[in-house]
Amino acid sequence: MPLSEIYRDQLAESGEHLSASVRQLEALTALAAAPREGRELEELFAGLADTITGLTDYRSCLVVLFNDEAPYHRRVLSHSSNVPREYLEEKSARPYRREDVARVVELGVRIEVGGLGFAAYYPPSRYHVLDAFSPTRFKAGLPRPLPRYGCEPWHDGDELFVPLVTNDGEFIGIIALDDPRSGRAPDRQSVLPAVAFARQTAQLVARQRDAEKLAAQARREALINRITRAVRQSLDTTEVFRAATSELGLHLGVDRCVIFMLDPSAGVARAAAEYTAPGVAPAGREYEIPVIAGLVEKIRERGVLAFEDVSSDPAIRPVYESILRHLGTRSIMYVAIRVGDELPGCFAISTVGDVRRWRSEDIALARAVADQTGIAVRQAELYQRAEATSTREALVNRLGHRIRASLNLPEVLRAATHELGQALGASRVFIRPYDPARPGDTSVLHEYLAPGCESAGALGLGYDTPVGRHLIEAQRTIVIADVLDYDGGTPELNAHVRELARRHGGGLSKIICPLVVQGRFRGALCIHQADRVRRWTRDEVALVESVAAQLATGIAQAELFEMVERAKRTWEVTFDAMSDGIFIFSNDRRLMRVNRAGASLESSSPQELLGRCCCDILRAGRGEGCIIERATAEGRAVTLEYTPERLNRTLLVTAEPVVEGAGQVGTVCTVRDLSELRQIEAVARERQSLLTNIIECAREAIYSCGLDGRYQWCNSALASATGYEVGELIGQHFFKVVHEDDREKVLEYSERALRGEPQTYEMRYVTKGGQVRYAMIDNAPLVVDGRTTGVLGIARDVTEQRQERERAAQADKLRALGQLASGVAHDFNNSLAAILGRAQLLRRAARDAETTRGLDIIQTAAEDAAATVRRIRSFAHQLPGDDLASVEVHELLRDAVEITRTRWENDARARGLRYDVSLDAPGALNARGSASELREVFVNLIVNAIDAMPAGGRLDISCRCRGGRIRLLFTDTGVGMAEEVRARIFEPFFTTKGAQGTGLGLFVSYGIVERHAGSISAASERGRGTTFTVELPYAEPAMQATDADLRRESARGGGALSVLVVDDEEQVRGTLAAMVRALGHAVTVADGGRAALSALDAASFDLVFTDLSMPEMDGWELAREVRRRSPQTRVAVVTGYGKEAARTQRDAPADLVIGKPFDFAQVEEVLARLGG
Repeated sequence: MPLSEIYRDQLAESGEHLSASVRQLEALTALAAAPREGRELEELFAGLADTITGLTDYRSCLVVLFNDEAPYHRRVLSHSSNVPREYLEEKSARPYRREDVARVVELGVRIEVGGLGFAAYYPPSRYHVLDAFSPTRFKAGLPRPLPRYGCEPWHDGDELFVPLVTNDGEFIGIIALDDPRSGRAPDRQSVLPAVAFARQTAQLVARQRDAEKLAAQARREALINRITRAVRQSLDTTEVFRAATSELGLHLGVDRCVIFMLDPSAGVARAAAEYTAPGVAPAGREYEIPVIAGLVEKIRERGVLAFEDVSSDPAIRPVYESILRHLGTRSIMYVAIRVGDELPGCFAISTVGDVRRWRSEDIALARAVADQTGIAVRQAELYQRAEATSTREALVNRLGHRIRASLNLPEVLRAATHELGQALGASRVFIRPYDPARPGDTSVLHEYLAPGCESAGALGLGYDTPVGRHLIEAQRTIVIADVLDYDGGTPELNAHVRELARRHGGGLSKIICPLVVQGRFRGALCIHQADRVRRWTRDEVALVESVAAQLATGIAQAELFEMVERAKRTWEVTFDAMSDGIFIFSNDRRLMRVNRAGASLESSSPQELLGRCCCDILRAGRGEGCIIERATAEGRAVTLEYTPERLNRTLLVTAEPVVEGAGQVGTVCTVRDLSELRQIEAVARERQSLLTNIIECAREAIYSCGLDGRYQWCNSALASATGYEVGELIGQHFFKVVHEDDREKVLEYSERALRGEPQTYEMRYVTKGGQVRYAMIDNAPLVVDGRTTGVLGIARDVTEQRQERERAAQADKLRALGQLASGVAHDFNNSLAAILGRAQLLRRAARDAETTRGLDIIQTAAEDAAATVRRIRSFAHQLPGDDLASVEVHELLRDAVEITRTRWENDARARGLRYDVSLDAPGALNARGSASELREVFVNLIVNAIDAMPAGGRLDISCRCRGGRIRLLFTDTGVGMAEEVRARIFEPFFTTKGAQGTGLGLFVSYGIVERHAGSISAASERGRGTTFTVELPYAEPAMQATDADLRRESARGGGALSVLVVDDEEQVRGTLAAMVRALGHAVTVADGGRAALSALDAASFDLVFTDLSMPEMDGWELAREVRRRSPQTRVAVVTGYGKEAARTQRDAPADLVIGKPFDFAQVEEVLARLGG
């Protein structure tokens, strides 16, 4: 192209730029001067995008704002006319977070335009960011021109964003530009107009929003002012509530605005006022507080709860499902109405058709209205309380005046019920008196009845009901809003109130206030509302309680006056009824008053004696003088005992001056006939003698101790028990006989008894001879004239009973340990059975001496272990009586002495000591038992006796038979034992020998003796030796069987047998089977009861060996099943518990029981006995 043409094009382009700049300046000036509100501003915004496309290089434009009411959706403020509607709808439907859009703007290629701002350009190199945000971004689909002069071209996917940022830095929207006319990529010059338009548009939008906020604030303030005026002008909360709900509902444009007030006494939240938009159904009704308790607590805590979509918000799901769903609610806001720290109610503001996005301005306005409503509630409450207080005080003052002005109690009570009934507008007010002697009385007194109301007397309710008992016991007012739905008391009380309402009626709402006079329940003041359910206010309840307090005062005052009158009458009656003669003389010694007893002494009437001189009435004997004259002269009481000349009986006369103020006003003379008293004294002496004899004859020790703990008296039983004389105990502290270790405990019990608390306890006491014994003590305070003077004690010696309890406890311990030992022995026996059996099998097959010697060692070790197991099993005390035989005790004692001789003779001589052991036992005494076990007991006792005499000594062993029992005594002269040691010697592992002892010797001995149906005990004193006593049941001598007899049956036998061996443990099962095979018999094995039954179904057997303890089916069950299926098959039960296991099974189905471990001899004997 010629250079002249290029210059011409450049000049034309420069002219176009200049013309565009002028148009841009004019457009910006028009934006700056745009109206602040109204339709013109909306029209300006609508054509803004076309203005921008007309004055910039870009042909399509979109101006987008973020709507405060919906922050996750954008609002298209303006768009160029070439942008299709479908594109706009798609962009508006998708949510965009403001933060995400701001991030997209920040990640673009930044094109700065001085201080005006910048634009963000997205070329192909940054499409990956833009695709994630806006994959569809072709606004108009215009043809793409090619740039001139070889500039960087604009691509089909490019995008240019200009942020709308206010002067305060708030990001409020974007301008999205596309389709450049020049077809080239943007640069600073091409984006300058767009940035300038963005800056001016942002300022204009911010100015419009500020104007809208000011207008909204003005409307809110006008609304609050209207509600404030309504609060100040009226104390009627109904009117204030109506104004608040309608004003707030209209201003916010919601569908419902309701004020709910909480009524805790009724347990409901009640709609107090409601505004509804046209066509919207009211929602106001009562809701039970328990249903909305969680919501109420959240409102109380936060003040405002706003939910935009209640159907999808889990925080309000329970309330939505139970209440809001049925009302068609979409959005709702709860605002607390507060009065101080209390929450009397709240606003519930909701929409039905659309979801409402609650703005901060909405919440602030609702809070302000709620605060003004709270002020109205507070003012109304204060006014109502003041009015109620004034009414209450006026009524109480009137009643107080009546009470002070009249002692006519019925008149006062009648006036109170009528005035109270009229003041409350109640249907019925009455008093129901209470008589403890007649709790079922249904009397009704001083009843007030509203016109048309029936008397409460027809209801027939007394104090022998749950309501009556509650009033008597709790003495608290019962307030019932609805008798059919009362739940304010105990379950019994609630059910009774509801049942009475269903049966008798009598009132829908009630107040029952107890009348308590000087702490005593005297009746109830009852108020009924029979025509409607009434929610009693606190002021109404306070009025009733104030009236009840005044009535209680009136009752107390009237009763006091009546009591004074009654006291006067009582005194007069008592004066005449006294058995003593009472004479009242004036200062001139003339009789002023006399009772009937006094007149009878003179054989006259009171009226005839009045005015007579004292000497004419109470004449003493010669030389005694006038007693009235003496009392007056000495100014004190004078008492004489004499027999008047004309009376044949002794009198006790007391004359005492009566002084009032500064002088004497008369003399009172009391005369008592002592003849009857003397007779009573004689009877008392006789009864005291009888009581003394009873106490002396009692077997229990009875005594008393003073406050200082010293004996005041005791019977001979105490002296006999302690070994002291009675005279030696009287005056001594009770510590004299109490064991020193129990003194602190006994002193504490005695102090409790002195405080009035009877005590029962056990203690140790020490006799005069030093013996420690046990006594059970009952202590009680000795009270004389209401004052505690000491302690009465009754003691019973319980030494023998305690010893019996200790033996029983020891037996329990042994049984528990024995059960454990038995279980261990069972498991050990199973292992020993396999070891011993296999060793014997190998022994039979062994040929060389070394192997035989090794197997002998194994067999010996297994047999020793089996003996140990048998000893462990003996702890269980469960060996059967069949194992015991008749043994000669003398022989066993002699064996024991000989066995221990090396200990008490040879070893002692080597240490320079001498022990004398004597045996005194006849030879014809036999006991039923195990010789080895009893021998072990005797050896153990002899060894213990020798150990208890470290310096030498004497051991006496004696044996006698008394009453069918053999009594053996082992008495040593050793060091003895303390009581604490003696009490524990039979416990397992308790020893006084340190590391040299195991603590099992006496424990095992105790178990052996107990198993032999005998007993063993020890008596010992420190330094005086010890005596062990063993008692065994006597048995007749028995004939001993010979060895030939014992083995005769085992020698029988026939040919080879078919044997089934059943055991769940493979080692034991295999060992027993091998032993049977070694004896020449055919063997089949089974690992349990089920497998054994299958084998029995498949073949017949002569003999079955079965383990006792197996899973699924034990040995007894299997034996019964073998008996049922094959009666001719013999069964032998093999058990690790020993032969005694058969004792636990009544009618045991087995032919024989053998214990583990078993050897060849036992197996061979069983095969011979059961297979013959």
